[in-house]
Amino acid sequence: MISNDIEVDSVTKRFEDTVAVDNVSMKVARGELFGLLGPNGAGKSTLTKMLSGMINPTSGTIKVGGYNIRDDPMKVKESLGVVPQDIVLYDYMNARENLAFFGKLYGLSGSKLRNRIEELLKFTQLDEKAVKRHISTYSGGMKRRVNIAAALLHEPQVMLLDEPTAGLDPKNKLALWEIIQTLHKEGKTIVLTTHMMDEAEELCNQVAIMDRGKIIALGSPRQLVKKVKMENTITVVPDKIPPKLMDAVQKISGVKSAYRAYDENEKIEALKIITERAEDILPDVVSAIAAEGTKILSVQLSRVTLEDVFILLTGRSLREEEKQL
Repeated sequence: MISNDIEVDSVTKRFEDTVAVDNVSMKVARGELFGLLGPNGAGKSTLTKMLSGMINPTSGTIKVGGYNIRDDPMKVKESLGVVPQDIVLYDYMNARENLAFFGKLYGLSGSKLRNRIEELLKFTQLDEKAVKRHISTYSGGMKRRVNIAAALLHEPQVMLLDEPTAGLDPKNKLALWEIIQTLHKEGKTIVLTTHMMDEAEELCNQVAIMDRGKIIALGSPRQLVKKVKMENTITVVPDKIPPKLMDAVQKISGVKSAYRAYDENEKIEALKIITERAEDILPDVVSAIAAEGTKILSVQLSRVTLEDVFILLTGRSLREEEKQL
């Protein structure tokens, strides 16, 4: 049995004058849940498309399931299940009809296909009422489940999931997380691309942080946090965050980085401060905020996250990156 289901060696992809993926190398062990992290435009989707054989690399080699994608493209496709970022379903069909259509494309038929469809409808928790409705009536989360079911029809060992929870509400996102975790427990090798660092921390045992086509960090979430040699984050929610306040906080001795962070769930903007000694500098932080005439609504101490690691490595937040795209 092979030890690595995916091997990427010095892969570059150019589109005219643009380098989308720049000399990337990585390995994904069999049964691993591997995260490709970074902002939109970092090169994650381009790398995933090369892994699936949709596009060829400009240079370098890729092996999936032990097969070179250039030499044995059909063997690679047999071992792969791909869930693209964009929904690939027929709106005028229901879920069962869509799965039957895609199953036939994989060469499945008869009772084997029918049984496999029923297994996957149960696995993705789609009830009979929903199954009978046209895809056009489905929520985004339901469509994602059918997309995942379609990718599993031929029982692939390797799954490529490109931003599977993008645009979903918290409830549907958690439902998708459960499906991904179940696939992982069943021994599937999964590559998950995401720009949500909390998703990677929750799901992945290995991650590669991509930025501008390059892998800038590779390891387990905990290993990456240790590499930046900063363990603590102070999260302050003030009533306002004027530019002078940011300048004052960044000048405090012991502050490695300070940035704004918007909490989508709480709908509030917070000031996040990364430091090695949170308790020691907290009084100075409070004093600096008070000196600017700003009221503190809450303060929380926590460990450094992958989002913090990205900022320390690039000097930019993911929010800032996405606003520029």
